[in-house]
Amino acid sequence: MTADFYLTQIVSHYSRPAVERFVTEAARRGVAIPGLFGVFFYRSANPRTLETLRAFLPVPVDELKAEFAEGTTPEDVCARSIRELAQAGARHFYVSNLPIGHAPLTLQRIIDRI
Repeated sequence: MTADFYLTQIVSHYSRPAVERFVTEAARRGVAIPGLFGVFFYRSANPRTLETLRAFLPVPVDELKAEFAEGTTPEDVCARSIRELAQAGARHFYVSNLPIGHAPLTLQRIIDRI
């Protein structure tokens, strides 16, 4: 079986220890193909939205609520995840849930914060 790359589920800076373990184990096993790590663009800390999302992916609800309550922007949350996951060994990312009408601008704002 061969592949050009692999995709992960959604991860964030709150799952950094698990990502570090995964990257270390993949290297130990000789996985040579690149991984694309999923990062979700949380637009707000709306409790109803976060609870709905939790049915589909791991959502650090309390942590996100605290970050947004401190005034952290969605772009800052996403950039922090990418920065910390890169420090954990992840090299490639995809970002889910960018606003359709403003995806390029939003992505650039995230990149500018990395």
